[in-house]
Amino acid sequence: MATKKKVYATHVTTPEGKRIYVKGKDKADLERKVLEAKLAMNAGVDITCDQTFREYSEMWLRVYKKPPKVRESSYLIYQSCLNTHLIPFFGGMKLREIKPLHVQMFLGSLSGFSRSTQARCVQMLRAILLSAEDNGLIVRSPVRSNDRPSGENPKEEVPLTNEQARELLAAVSGTRAYTFCLLALSTGMRRGEILGLMWEDVALDAGTITVTHNKVFLAKGNDAPVTTHLKTDSARRVIPLSGLLLDHLRDLHAVSTSPYVISMKDGGSLTRASYHALWQVVDNRSLGSRSGVLSFRCHPHQLRHTFITQLFESGLDLKQVQYLAGHATPEMTLRVYTHYRNQSRAQETAQQTSAAVAYLNG
Repeated sequence: MATKKKVYATHVTTPEGKRIYVKGKDKADLERKVLEAKLAMNAGVDITCDQTFREYSEMWLRVYKKPPKVRESSYLIYQSCLNTHLIPFFGGMKLREIKPLHVQMFLGSLSGFSRSTQARCVQMLRAILLSAEDNGLIVRSPVRSNDRPSGENPKEEVPLTNEQARELLAAVSGTRAYTFCLLALSTGMRRGEILGLMWEDVALDAGTITVTHNKVFLAKGNDAPVTTHLKTDSARRVIPLSGLLLDHLRDLHAVSTSPYVISMKDGGSLTRASYHALWQVVDNRSLGSRSGVLSFRCHPHQLRHTFITQLFESGLDLKQVQYLAGHATPEMTLRVYTHYRNQSRAQETAQQTSAAVAYLNG
């Protein structure tokens, strides 16, 4: 006859007089859980609440991050991060059951993602659980100050040389990619700013572009709306147009039937697939491709960094470059140029060192 397993259970009484059933796997476990419950009650935590992470995090998003409290684009990023990473891992867990060990396991599950994605997830998890602590649902947030992303920092962008920039424009001449590349090299606009650029933002007579619109693709989905929600308030700026770009835009505007500078055949803004097809034109001409027209490979953000570097090289001061780049802080602007100058100095030093010891060759 099977021996009946002993049950270790008791109850604790809340300040409101409600009895809460507590069960442990053995006597020591039961005592620990009773102590935790009493400590939680003394800290003002409602131990009768069985709210899950999913329930609380979705409410947190609605209460704290719903527009107009944040930009629509920021809200969509928060929502995507929550649904893609946080809820799949923590969703069914009760808030008070989440421990530092679970946070470490979550960080481990993000190891294949970029450092920026990891940082966003940790930041959001910390905010949600601190809010739960503030609202008396847990004694203390299990996210510790040393819980940080472990992914590699993104590689510093290397700007194109003058020769490479001209080579790129020549290689994509006559294609839709030419307009994109010329805009990026001549204005430093971000990808979303170029894809959202409308003719109403372009003053051909005055020779300026006012950055007003933006298009941000989320992790999932082939399309996204064009909005006036820019990356930061500093992104709203007026950029003077160069002769080459101004002439090109005048020719393009004369035949355009779309409100967008770069558009689909139906006149709409580019979808994700259409944008990828546009940049494929560049990739198909790059080093290593079958055509190999270009002597190098590049990607879109390099063109923005090329513009910023050229501004510094042309003698503009830091505040001017920061404004034209649409950076929120001067540190962001300096980081781009400092990397370029360090590389240039390293090359100069190598050349000077070679020249200094050239006498040894006889």
